[in-house]
Amino acid sequence: MREFVPALIFSLAVLLITFTTVAAAPEQGEMAVVFPPFTSEQAAWTAILQAGAFVVAPTRLSNIVVIYAPSADFQQRARAEGALLFVKAEGLCAPLTPKELS
Repeated sequence: MREFVPALIFSLAVLLITFTTVAAAPEQGEMAVVFPPFTSEQAAWTAILQAGAFVVAPTRLSNIVVIYAPSADFQQRARAEGALLFVKAEGLCAPLTPKELS
């Protein structure tokens, strides 16, 4: 089993790099912000507001929030509030529609 550890680490690194490159968020505007797993929706929304952005909508996961960032330095401020990744608001990170919220 130990002989597979380097290959597994390499594979995870490639997946992460690919994901962050293909799904990279713009510096400002609409994007999805990913917080650590098990972050509550309330904690994520509070961090977004403290970083100076606007909440657009929730997503299917409580630790991912779709936001609108009015300035290019938002990502730096959000990282200080605990954000991990910034991705396009598509797919799993897409905002929930009003029908899905009811």
